[in-house]
Amino acid sequence: MHSFTFLLAVALLTLGAVGMIGSSSPDEIQANASPGLFFGGSILIASFYALREPRHGMAAASFLTFLAFLTNASTVLGELLRGSFEWLRIDHRHASLVMTLSAIYLGLSYRGWRRARRSAALAALEEGTTSEERDETVL
Repeated sequence: MHSFTFLLAVALLTLGAVGMIGSSSPDEIQANASPGLFFGGSILIASFYALREPRHGMAAASFLTFLAFLTNASTVLGELLRGSFEWLRIDHRHASLVMTLSAIYLGLSYRGWRRARRSAALAALEEGTTSEERDETVL
C-alpha cells in the first residue's frame, strides 16, 4: 500500500506541474495547479513520514487523500449537476482526475485495511485472545 501512496503523490504532483505549464494568470494557477501541487506534496511528505511511522504516516496520507477527494468532488459534482461540466476545460479535467485518483486510492486503502483487520481477527481467534487483550499487549 505504501508504494501506491508514493504513486498517488507523484501523479498528483505531475498533474499540478502540467496545470502550471498551461496557466498564465494567478487565477488559472490556483484552479489548475494548486490542488495537484498541494495535495501531491502533502501526501508525499506523509509517505516519507510513513517510512518511519507506518501507522500514522499512512493514516495521514489517507486523510489528505480524503480531503483531496472532497474538495475536488464538490467542483466536479457541482458542475455536473448544473450541466456545465466540460472535459475540455483544464480546471474541470484536473478536478475530475484528482477526484478519480483519490477515489481509487481510498478504495484500495479501505480494502487493505479490511484485509488486515480480518487477518488480525483470525490470528486472535487461533491464539484464543480477545481484541481487548491483544490491544493491551500492543500498548
